[in-house]
Amino acid sequence: MKRVGSFPVYTQPYRPPTKSLRILLALFSLTAATAHAADDDHLVLGLGAAIAPRYDGADEYRVRPFPVVDAQYGRFFARSGDGLGLNVWQSPQLTIGAGVNMMEGYRKSDVPEGIGKLSDALGARLFVSTYAGGAVFTLSVTQAITKSERGLIANARVAYPYSVSERFKVIPSISVNWANARYMNSYFGISAQQAARSGLSEYKPSSGFKDISLRIGFNYELTKTWSITGAAGIRRLMGDAADSPLVKRKSQAIGAIGVAYRF
Repeated sequence: MKRVGSFPVYTQPYRPPTKSLRILLALFSLTAATAHAADDDHLVLGLGAAIAPRYDGADEYRVRPFPVVDAQYGRFFARSGDGLGLNVWQSPQLTIGAGVNMMEGYRKSDVPEGIGKLSDALGARLFVSTYAGGAVFTLSVTQAITKSERGLIANARVAYPYSVSERFKVIPSISVNWANARYMNSYFGISAQQAARSGLSEYKPSSGFKDISLRIGFNYELTKTWSITGAAGIRRLMGDAADSPLVKRKSQAIGAIGVAYRF
């Protein structure tokens, strides 16, 4: 598939290593050791800062550091936002793959008092991506595997990479997420115990569309090895997710910027 720079449209903010993250790193070490060489093998590493809501639907934001990662060894890859995976089948127009990714939770201090924290989970991800007419169409499904009660989320995304100049690329995109009842209840539901502790109404959401997002990413090459990368966008919660008593703001902005080095 056509390369669009080292920065994905959206990255997961950095958090201290968890058990799930240690599993991801171990898997990456294994795949890197067994992958075969390819002409487009590469390793891009960097660090940046992201501003994002404290949780989906929060009205407060916080700034967090995050790692910029874009590595490929043969069919194996590791990318911020996409996790670790394998391109099982690929051609110039179509890629089908599988991997593992982080399903980020939230801290106890981020949500209303009495709700409690939601731990990170490791998810199994399947995806198909096609390149046509200059646009990249991607459909993915992620199922929680370390905490199965966290459920499943499906994402459909269309991105249009565009080269403003030889060094400067932008990647506008639109995406929509659909989640099953388990996922919606984990993130937006309020149990009887949580309602009693927090004073919020008990709430049990159903499956459905979770949100729609508009984003634009960019990558500017300072030199052949150094680059500045970033992204900005807005997300709008939908359906039962938007109706949750936890939600204080249905529309939320997200922004990130970082520096990366290509080895």
